[in-house]
Amino acid sequence: MNYMKTIYVIIIISLFTAMACNDDYLEKYPLDQINDASFWKSAADLAMYANQFYPDLKPNTIKVWQFEDPTDNNGPAIRDTYAWNESIVPATGGGYGKSDWLGIRSCNYALDKIATMKKDAEVLMYEAEIRFFKSFYYFSKVKSFGDVPWLDHALQTDSEDLFRARDSRKIVIANLLKDLDFAIANLPVTSGADRLTKWAALAFKSRVCLFEGTFRKYHNLGDYEALLRDAVSSSESIINSALFSVYSTGKPNNDYFDLFVQYELKGNPEGIMVQRYIKDKRMHDHSGESSQLHSGYTKDFVETYLCTDGLPISLSPLYKGDAVFGDEFVNRDPRMQQSVYNSDRPYRIYDSGVIEYKKMPEFLFSGAFTSYYILKGFSPYVRDWLQGQSIIDDFVFRYGEILVNYAEAKAELGEGTQQVLDKSVNLLRDRVGMPHLTVSVGFVDPNWPNWEVPVTPLINEIRRERRIELADEGFRWDDLMRWKAGKLLENTKTYLGARDPLTSNNYRVLYVGFTRKWNDKLYLHPIPTQEIALNPKLTQNPGW
Repeated sequence: MNYMKTIYVIIIISLFTAMACNDDYLEKYPLDQINDASFWKSAADLAMYANQFYPDLKPNTIKVWQFEDPTDNNGPAIRDTYAWNESIVPATGGGYGKSDWLGIRSCNYALDKIATMKKDAEVLMYEAEIRFFKSFYYFSKVKSFGDVPWLDHALQTDSEDLFRARDSRKIVIANLLKDLDFAIANLPVTSGADRLTKWAALAFKSRVCLFEGTFRKYHNLGDYEALLRDAVSSSESIINSALFSVYSTGKPNNDYFDLFVQYELKGNPEGIMVQRYIKDKRMHDHSGESSQLHSGYTKDFVETYLCTDGLPISLSPLYKGDAVFGDEFVNRDPRMQQSVYNSDRPYRIYDSGVIEYKKMPEFLFSGAFTSYYILKGFSPYVRDWLQGQSIIDDFVFRYGEILVNYAEAKAELGEGTQQVLDKSVNLLRDRVGMPHLTVSVGFVDPNWPNWEVPVTPLINEIRRERRIELADEGFRWDDLMRWKAGKLLENTKTYLGARDPLTSNNYRVLYVGFTRKWNDKLYLHPIPTQEIALNPKLTQNPGW
């Protein structure tokens, strides 16, 4: 993004108290500071202020796959304390401390100032950016804590709202969506500067409404249908724009992998919004971490991939079994070989042309403890492994997500027709040459997850498609939470790896002597004890 191509401007808002002296010299402001009196005058000021929020969309210091370490997709070398119900209520911080509200306060501070400005289309555009980011920060709060206080203005040290009770998540989501709708109405259709657009805001609305609609449905909170319809309409706006499509070059065994190791995503048909990396300006070392992940896919995850006949491994005659590591990849959805490392792929490619392959299985604490190395998004080129020097771009909002959002929302509304599938998940299957999903599904998989809230065969398969297509893009924990599916983590295959020839070919047990037991309190995080002590109107989340 262009805002990353220049040195960040640190905006210091200077507050001045009234002076008894009227000396003109004392009323002049420091020339090296930006202050309320000299700022907040133009759209350019707002653009500069909004720059500070953009890095939070895709921080280059955070590895997205780590968000899935607590889930049934990944098996980290060290158990995740939260997912294993070993966390305690923190005294401070925990996502609810003073610094954790800084993004929201900064947005409110700007909105208070913008209210005093003369508004033209350009000012409204940057107000839309700031309202988008306020929605972005609040959505994270709702996912973590449920009910949180909705704040319309920047708080001061003497603000009464510092000691208010939490508002219901329904109020927060309703207000959040109003801000998002403002953003959708006032953001541009395109941005040469790689800033937010109408389509990015619609993509985020699709995500928010699907999450909240299904969370309310499966947690019996009510008032979910309108949200699911908003998820559908937001997704349809993007689909019907005809501006985006599934990336494909007609190479089903390469295109899915290649999508996530592009040096330039600008102009990619699947990029609704992308994070660009520029040499010597903004770089990362995510690819260099592939041999040091301390994590890998689980047995439960790799068994999710269908066979090339469109049937699950429990039913397909094409399945070769898993006694030999490489056999698991034969006749499977091509996304498996493009997401999970196998020895037939280069592991390292040097600039000299030398190619190295990794013999599998390999169980390393520092690598893939499960032996199912995460391949998706990791370049084999050693030049991309240099610390802090990779320029492989990343997605902020990807069209593939919108397609699975759309299919799921329609199915949840009982409107999952063949036409819906053909304009959504089947386009993703076309990329890799997989048979189409049909409304009737055509089979009953005995290995379908044992959902706490039962679902139809079609929703089962849409959830499978979502899990495969969006693997290690940071969605799985949120999906389990909104579907009220935490108990799936009790399945022992969620902490098993591949078969280990050195242990009589038994499955690698990741945490010997431990058995995971889900606790429903984990659907919401705890409020820190110090926050409750400071504000008696705050109540603790259930079970904590």
